[in-house]
Amino acid sequence: MRSTSTCAAAPTTQVLAGIGHNSKQPAVKSKPFGIRAAWLKFANEVELRRLAKLHMRIERRKRGLDDLVTERQLIMNRCIRRMRRQNGKN
Repeated sequence: MRSTSTCAAAPTTQVLAGIGHNSKQPAVKSKPFGIRAAWLKFANEVELRRLAKLHMRIERRKRGLDDLVTERQLIMNRCIRRMRRQNGKN
């Protein structure tokens, strides 16, 4: 079975931004790791690799924490509904 996620060539139906010398679009400055800090441009290659790993770990933990908070909120809402039903406040 072929995997569609590893395509060797770019699709011809999409316009590639910034390709060619007549491109009217300004160059987009990307913010590495979502950080726009002045110190980041002074990081060397080793530090950037380490920052990338740390950024991924932080994002993974944030997603995990968001899942836990969501689950806690669901349980809390169920308990509140039971409490209201018991007190006759539908």
